[in-house]
Amino acid sequence: EDNQKYKECFASYIEEGVEPDGLEELYESVHEAIREDPSPSAKKDISPDKSYKRKAKLSLDERKARVQAKKDAKIAELEADSDDE
Repeated sequence: EDNQKYKECFASYIEEGVEPDGLEELYESVHEAIREDPSPSAKKDISPDKSYKRKAKLSLDERKARVQAKKDAKIAELEADSDDE
């Protein structure tokens, strides 16, 4: 096995000192703790990043004009290439 890849994949387990053979006991202890107090823990309040704004939707006419502008630019580019040859 690739030892480096193992260390990358299971870095958090290695950091916590959890051995592969100890996972079953870990899960059992976690389930036991949940059974003792099933109420959810307090959640941290997060504030979303308000700096990002989505662009407004383009109307049908604006979309068609944009596509036509791209077509015109491509046609002009192809005509310029054919003139050079």
